[in-house]
Amino acid sequence: MIDLHCHMLPEIDDGARSYDEAVEMAKNAEKNRINTVIATPHFADFDDVDEFIIERNEKTVLLNKILNNFNIGVSVGCGAEVYLKSDVFTAGNLDGLTLNGSRYMLCEYSLQPFDIEKAVIYAEEICGRGYIPIIAHPERYISFYRHPEVVNELWDMGCRFQVNVAGLAGIGGEQMQDFAKNLILRGFVDFLATDAHSVRGRDNRILSKIDDFPREIDDYRIKYLTEEAPQKVVRNEEFANRDVGYF
Repeated sequence: MIDLHCHMLPEIDDGARSYDEAVEMAKNAEKNRINTVIATPHFADFDDVDEFIIERNEKTVLLNKILNNFNIGVSVGCGAEVYLKSDVFTAGNLDGLTLNGSRYMLCEYSLQPFDIEKAVIYAEEICGRGYIPIIAHPERYISFYRHPEVVNELWDMGCRFQVNVAGLAGIGGEQMQDFAKNLILRGFVDFLATDAHSVRGRDNRILSKIDDFPREIDDYRIKYLTEEAPQKVVRNEEFANRDVGYF
């Protein structure tokens, strides 16, 4: 499996606190049949893009060396979880923030209620720069619950969607689980990822969480969401058009 959203790099955001913890997260990944992880530390300072990329790249190289020394069969690639806000309009080149050097960029919004119209405009700016936004964990956004039609708008402009394994497993509550399931069954979601931040609490033990998925999420869907679709991102491939069930 490929984990496109994981905070495994140490001491760069609120994820792994040390290289020791990063190694433990990688061991968990290997035990859970995850062989590729894209490290996606939080990014919000559009005046500090170059410095962020340098630090992230250095930590990724070092972590891969450590994992290789421990014979851990997990490869770590570079990405970011980009917080969309008005600063994006004046930002410079953002190529280094994409997932594995592709056109795909993992993007997030505030977990607090936000202006839906602005959310659409921010995503339009990303699209206008030639990137394909992947909206991280839409099931966590209060504003998406209140205005699910925004999913239609984002989809129509070319955005893709990534649901967290924990949310689909019901760890965030029934409402979150139901919305995550609804998004998947309507066809909006291409990716399931761990969004892991540590070895405890928000971890990347995906196999045990799959047991708690709604029964409608069958093995075929899980394979697509964790293997086939993420592989397209890693290879920078395009997705075929498909129909969805609009809100």
